[in-house]
Amino acid sequence: MQIRDRTLPLASSTLRTLIRELGSECQNVTALIYQLQSPHLSARQQAEILAELLSSAIHLNVHCGEDFQTLMAEEMEKLPDDDEQE
Repeated sequence: MQIRDRTLPLASSTLRTLIRELGSECQNVTALIYQLQSPHLSARQQAEILAELLSSAIHLNVHCGEDFQTLMAEEMEKLPDDDEQE
């Protein structure tokens, strides 16, 4: 599944960018896992895929840190309560 280049309905342009980057990195992880499932990998190929997967996991860990979480929480606070919409 490909992330579309539609505008995200978020007030923060920084958060929009971070979410797009997050989607892209998640697609990369999915592709690497798919590659790792190939039954005919050499040990070298497996090591290369695992190294890339480790790199992606580290990137995701850093990407989803406290600043990202704060931006997400701030965006959520801006949303109206469901009770207010009725």
